[in-house]
Amino acid sequence: MSDPRFDAARDHFLAGLAHLQAGRAAEAEAALRESLALLPGRPSTLLNLAVALLRQGRPAEALPLLDQVLVAEPGDADALGHRAVALQALQQPAEAQASLERLVQAAPARPEAWFHLGQVRHQQGDAAGALAAYERCLALRDDHGPAWSQRGQALKDLGRIDQAAASFERALALGDDPELNAYYLAGLRGGAAPARPPRWYVQRLFDDYAPAFDQHLVETLGYCAPEVLQRLIVGAGTASFESALDLGCGTGLCGPLLRPLAARLAGVDLSAAMLDAARGRGVYEALHQADLVEHLMTTGGRHDLIVAADVFIYVGDLAPVFDGAARVLRPGGLFAFSVEPAAGEAAFVLQPSLRYAHGEAAIRALAAQHGLAVTAQERGALRADEVHPVQGGYWVLRAG
Repeated sequence: MSDPRFDAARDHFLAGLAHLQAGRAAEAEAALRESLALLPGRPSTLLNLAVALLRQGRPAEALPLLDQVLVAEPGDADALGHRAVALQALQQPAEAQASLERLVQAAPARPEAWFHLGQVRHQQGDAAGALAAYERCLALRDDHGPAWSQRGQALKDLGRIDQAAASFERALALGDDPELNAYYLAGLRGGAAPARPPRWYVQRLFDDYAPAFDQHLVETLGYCAPEVLQRLIVGAGTASFESALDLGCGTGLCGPLLRPLAARLAGVDLSAAMLDAARGRGVYEALHQADLVEHLMTTGGRHDLIVAADVFIYVGDLAPVFDGAARVLRPGGLFAFSVEPAAGEAAFVLQPSLRYAHGEAAIRALAAQHGLAVTAQERGALRADEVHPVQGGYWVLRAG
């Protein structure tokens, strides 16, 4: 004779699986909790409940369930993989990597496990380890386009430029993200550069970078652009500003330097994580999550000062930026920014570092076209790159 309690638990479990497969995570959670109430501690139910919670953006609740599964079944590959996902969402990359290392030991024939391990190793700064993981993935599945692309990034970071370019070309041939891989190739091969990188790429880059941004930029790279721009702005002779806009404000490193100069300070950035950090500084009256050109072309605000510190390395064509800056600058207002200077006559080039550099002649032409007079210009260090100073160009323009 069957056990009614077991039968009911099974029915709830199967209903939960059906809800998960149909994309109904909340309904799956309810059914799986009903099943667990009847049969507590069942690993497969705990695992699927954790998946339902992860799909609802609740990694902190999913993690202890996955740990329970792994106590009962230490080598459960699915639990290890989902545990890594939860830890990544909780900003614990080292712990996520440890879970993935266990996963590839338990299930070495899973290409996706090696792929995700490569991603986490790369995020942890281990390009060589990431490359090894991507190559294990590709040995199992040679048509894995994202792995070819990520392999190219690891090779680029290791200075193996020709191999990196070949890897991006292979990713393109497999149909993986044509916009992104063409952007990478333009930087490595020196071909025609896109006007700007893919928007989602910049947003994800800085969302991931936000937790370590200030420490890495200031303490490791010796970032000094905000201080130089502040000095040049003060030297331009305007004692104070009614309203200032920090363009591409990031975590707000410029904010404390601009706050004493302006009665009102606003910031704009694509990255929500960066804006959360900027908000914590308590120096901005307004923060906007937006593409900088879109903001300049649509905002109703007007400013006496616009500052873009080390921002245009992620913008190729500056013409739309100048259009927007001219639109929102009040007469007599200042537009202060830094660039990496480009040699030759090119308006902009995409460098192997995947940062844009800009030509002086093109900047002067854009300034003249938009009625902006050059008030100050100087060369100096922006930051370090592998202990070598990266030279920049600093500009202050005044609206007529």
